[in-house]
Order: sequence, then C-alpha cells, then structure tokens
Amino acid sequence: MRTIKKATALATFALAIGVCGSAGAVTIDGSFSTAEWAGYYSTEDWVGSNGYVGPGYGGQSFDVEYLALYMDGNDLYFALKTGFNVTSGVLYNGYLYKPGDFAIDVNNDGVYDYALDFSVSGSTASYSLYQVTAWKNSMYAQHAAADPFEYKTATTSSPLLSFTGSEGTSGTSYVLEGAFDMSYLTLYNGGPVTLHWTMECGNDYLNVTTTPVPEPSTIMLLGGGVLAAFGFAGAMRKRRQG
Repeated sequence: MRTIKKATALATFALAIGVCGSAGAVTIDGSFSTAEWAGYYSTEDWVGSNGYVGPGYGGQSFDVEYLALYMDGNDLYFALKTGFNVTSGVLYNGYLYKPGDFAIDVNNDGVYDYALDFSVSGSTASYSLYQVTAWKNSMYAQHAAADPFEYKTATTSSPLLSFTGSEGTSGTSYVLEGAFDMSYLTLYNGGPVTLHWTMECGNDYLNVTTTPVPEPSTIMLLGGGVLAAFGFAGAMRKRRQG
C-alpha cells in the first residue's frame, strides 16, 4: 500500500510539470485555437432553428463562441472569439449595438473590479485598463444574466494601463487577443480570476475562470520537497528496521 501511495504522488508531480509546460503555446496573433488555449477557455455555441444563444437570440451575429483566460507568472493572457463585429458593432433593426468591455473579477467573488475597454484599427486592438466603481448593464432587463456590459465610472478618468493586442477574423467570427502585466491589478489577492464579456443587448455572454500556473522554479522546489520527504521517510524506515 505504501508503494502505491508513493507512485501516485510522483505521478501528480509529473502532471504538474506537464501543465506548466503548456504555457509557451499561447501567442497573441489574432487567431484563436482551442488547442492553443486548451484547458483555459469556455464555450457555448448557439443551436436551434431560431439561433437562440445565452439569455437572448440573434444567431451568429450575436454569438459569443469562446472566451479564454490564462495566467502565467506575472502575465495575464486573454482571448475572445465571437460572431459579433467587435470592430464596428452590429446594426440590427436600425440600432447599432456596441461590443462590451472585458470585465475582470480579480478575487472571484462575483464583483467585477476592472474593465478592459478596447478599440480596433486594422489588425491591432488597443486596450485601456480601468479600476471600475460602477458598471452599465445590458439594455434588456430579461438579459440580466449577461450583465455587466461596460464600465460606467472608474477610480480615475485616465486608464491604469494602455497596451495593444491583436484582432483577426475567422470565417464569420472575430477574434481579440491580448496580454498584460498583472501588477496593474492592485486588488488581486493571488487566487482565481474570472473574465466576462457580452455585447450591448446582452444576447449572449461567457465567463471563464482560471488560476495561476506555478512557476517552473516553484514546481521544482515542490518536487524537491516531495522527493526529500520520500528520502526522509525511507531513512526513518531503515533506522527502525536496524
């Protein structure tokens, strides 16, 4: 029985190394791949003759297909793939619906602390990070499950951080990707982080939650501790046998 327990512990350690090794696969290039973001995305594709999605409807033009979030050391990577036109919005029945901000909950407590506002020019997406004091909800009360839509007020009028990422297209879908240093998320407490996105009407939305990926040095220290524990246990058994 002791041998089985030891083998299980070593297998768990090897698995942790494998997960960490996937970090280098994430690239910011405006091209979303489920293999690239494997284990770090959520999805909810629309189905049915009426094209119902999320809390609302509208078909491909209002479909949020994938939302991804990945934490690697001090860097936070994010990606969105959607049928909604993130460059110019969607004109429907004479009204131009806007894409929403990315909402970030840094303590995973249901309160969205930061917003990533963005604009798109060509293949470049420009982002501005704000610490939010109030949010705007989607325009339809029956779509409240999709809230919030975009930030209303922030702690300062100027962004905490401005940076660029990539925008791309894939068939009838649009892709946004970006990454930034997590040191700007001053409210972060070291645990899971949740990302949220919807459009103005709230027809569809996605949330994704992720946890930090251990640094290689941390994993090696952990492994060293596990192996040392095995060695210590072996030495104690020998002493008792002697």
